[in-house]
Amino acid sequence: MGLRLRLLSWWTPKSIIYRELVHVATLTTDALEDLLNKYSLNKKEEKSKGEAIFKGSVKKRRDLMASNHTRLVTSLEYALGKEEAIRLGRETMFKVGETLGGETAQKLGVGGSIKDLIRAAKILYRILGIEFEVEIKSPVSALLIINRCALSTNYSELTCQILSATDEGVIRGLNKNIEMRFIERMTSGLTKCKATIELGNNGGTSN
Repeated sequence: MGLRLRLLSWWTPKSIIYRELVHVATLTTDALEDLLNKYSLNKKEEKSKGEAIFKGSVKKRRDLMASNHTRLVTSLEYALGKEEAIRLGRETMFKVGETLGGETAQKLGVGGSIKDLIRAAKILYRILGIEFEVEIKSPVSALLIINRCALSTNYSELTCQILSATDEGVIRGLNKNIEMRFIERMTSGLTKCKATIELGNNGGTSN
């Protein structure tokens, strides 16, 4: 485990939160825009409607990112229909998450242990305003429980279904031998989000 990983999991400076939030927002929003522009007849209009998140408080930046995600997902559903929007959207966002996870693993020196995975996830989720806990079920399985999500108030159920694939991709990027899959989401009317974590799986994302 890298020293940087240990330190940042304890305390993440606001300057890093600002910088990484912009990075995450840019990767995810650009990917959704690129996907939408393959199918939308109003490509220039879709591009011009987005709001930049480079100014304001952390909360304002998170809110703008989430609002942009929801706007783009709504347009994607209109262009493709719900089922195809889910399929292509999740496939795209999983790849974005996998890239982000790989970058994070390299930057922080993330090892192959579950503890390292949890520490890295804690840093990334702190940037997004997400608080979680992990229940270890067995040596090869665990349950991630999200108690608070700053993005949920600006996400539709469909947006969460598609964007949660980013989280699942991040876990794969952090550790190729671990698969995470969401089974419950706050935007469906529940009080918590839950995701299973399994060691030894290396399949793709699912709906």
